[in-house]
Amino acid sequence: MSNMTINSYIHQIGNAWEDCDGDRVAELLSLQDPHVLSSRLSEDEPQDVVGDSLESPLSEMVIFHLKVVKELNTQSFNKALNLQCQFGQFFCKVFQSQKDENWGLTLMEKLVEDLRKIALSVQQFDEPDERSSEEHAPTGMEKAADVIMALFRVCAADTRTQEHNTKRWGMMILVNHLFKIYFRINRLQLCKPLIRAIEQQSFKDQFPREQMVTYKYYVGRKAMFDSEFHEADDCLTYAFYHASTLENKKKILTYLTPVKMFLGFLPTDEALKKYDLIEFGHVAEALKDGNIFKFKAALEKSEAKFIKAGVYLILEKLHMTLYRNLFKKVCLIYKNHQVPINVLTAALKWAGHEDIDTDETHCIVANLICDGQIRGYISHQHQVVVVAKQNSFPKVSSIEHELR
Repeated sequence: MSNMTINSYIHQIGNAWEDCDGDRVAELLSLQDPHVLSSRLSEDEPQDVVGDSLESPLSEMVIFHLKVVKELNTQSFNKALNLQCQFGQFFCKVFQSQKDENWGLTLMEKLVEDLRKIALSVQQFDEPDERSSEEHAPTGMEKAADVIMALFRVCAADTRTQEHNTKRWGMMILVNHLFKIYFRINRLQLCKPLIRAIEQQSFKDQFPREQMVTYKYYVGRKAMFDSEFHEADDCLTYAFYHASTLENKKKILTYLTPVKMFLGFLPTDEALKKYDLIEFGHVAEALKDGNIFKFKAALEKSEAKFIKAGVYLILEKLHMTLYRNLFKKVCLIYKNHQVPINVLTAALKWAGHEDIDTDETHCIVANLICDGQIRGYISHQHQVVVVAKQNSFPKVSSIEHELR
């Protein structure tokens, strides 16, 4: 394959197209296939030889593909991206014209995967210079997203075709690529209509498992950032148990662990060691003890890792659960359902909140009561917190959370 001639290539892809062999056509138009390594395919003007041998629309797609390969061989990522975008736009029209059939889905998947990877290369190597000279121009990722969204609309609009032939089977793979782009460029608000479109499909649970895992992973992450922790738990748990590799399970646990902490479930040392996520163990230990000093130290120690993963700010919001656990211990030690505010203030200072005063303690307790993490009220006249005699500190898992 790495020594394939242009004539052999044209012959193979022509036959595959005539046979409606979507898998083979996708291979021969994919940048991941070994044929791209053949120097014999690097024609200066591929349209001359291709145009004489193949008919439209295949000839145009092959020309786009060979031009992209040529630009990538010289690491001209911007030119390659523009050509791949044109390829995608052209294919979108061809795909839309194919009524009552979806054999082009495999080609669409390969084309979109290549498009996103080229856009990633542009972002890593070429984009800073481009953005400095043309600040308002769309980024490579945004260009790729526009093409993928156009394909998504074609798939989503194919509602009259019978289910086994509908192009809607391609919706989830496109949504997953858009998720990857939107998370990378921090445009999470654009995910919501995509999620709604998938959830409206009657066969939403019948997509390939690999696609479902990726989908649930990103939906879970978005739910976490939106403070919808029960939904995040459901999605990320599904992704974790159905992920096929240790690396993917570790990636999922990076977000599932903070979500579980918000819901009152702390990770085991065994699980954290298995997936090399020991840094969460220090946070969980401090959280369980209600030790503010240890909690801050755990966050500072692994700050770079948490920031890179995008969970640092989420973990910081666990402060309220930290205070709840500390106050619960104080109440157990005090053995009274009426606890003076100054006792709670002293406990906060002992746990590492050295500069706190009574007014701040009032605010913390009021927020905990408002969130449902403490059942009781503050008696301002007597400067005490009166907690319920039964279930004064409800299980964290039973509380609907709001990030403050």
